[in-house]
Amino acid sequence: MGQSKGILIAAVALFVGTASWGAVSEAYAQTGQAMDLSGKLNLDRILACGFVTTKPVSYMGTIVGSQDASNNLSEGDLVYIKLEPGIQAKAGDRLVISRFSKEIEHPLSKKILGHALFFPGKAVILDGKGPIVPAMIDKSFATVRHGDMVMASLPSAPVVVPVRMQEGLKGVVVAAAEEEVSISEREVVYIDRGSFDGVIVGDLFSIYSMPYYTQETLDSQDKLPSFKSGEGVVIYVTPQTSTLLVRHSKDVIYVGDTVVSGKGK
Repeated sequence: MGQSKGILIAAVALFVGTASWGAVSEAYAQTGQAMDLSGKLNLDRILACGFVTTKPVSYMGTIVGSQDASNNLSEGDLVYIKLEPGIQAKAGDRLVISRFSKEIEHPLSKKILGHALFFPGKAVILDGKGPIVPAMIDKSFATVRHGDMVMASLPSAPVVVPVRMQEGLKGVVVAAAEEEVSISEREVVYIDRGSFDGVIVGDLFSIYSMPYYTQETLDSQDKLPSFKSGEGVVIYVTPQTSTLLVRHSKDVIYVGDTVVSGKGK
């Protein structure tokens, strides 16, 4: 991971252009349709799931220490951040904690799509003096670890996303953001379609699973029907992939399931 991290991390401008959130034109939205991210859904947890990227990103520093030796850090823990050369911070600065997780391989083509970049928490700087500064983890959505990066805050997200029901685009669920095997409602997945395919934030995708078939049937030339197991709405878009919030599921969803834009049947 160290070598991959070195390749992927670079300038601020590149990170800003990597993924988009909330830039949805009203002209693209289906009239009267919207997804409410407030209430029962935890907006911060959803945003923490991040996106798949091949682009370089910017970081301000790295968590290099903590109050004790534990590498299982969470909300309320004191950490120490080593700032990158030329980076300055001051007390009260609020930063996003980020980490590249696993390399994402397409389940069918085996092509490497990039690395998942997710955001396990947020931190506030306690004292900005020196190359290594103390900070407090003020929110955690997953385990924070030594070696995690800290970045400037992401743009604020709307609590209501207009939904577009454009038909005809087909893709595949390539990974679960929180690495679940059995995916269900209110969980987040990555799909292999992005802005290069015309996807925008708010696009609705129907998710289809393949039923169990005997090996003889699988080996036949028959067209095998699938069933709709759920639907989701795009919350992040990168050029080649998108992050999809499963807003409804009738059955378990798996990596490798088919996604088709629009409401479907």
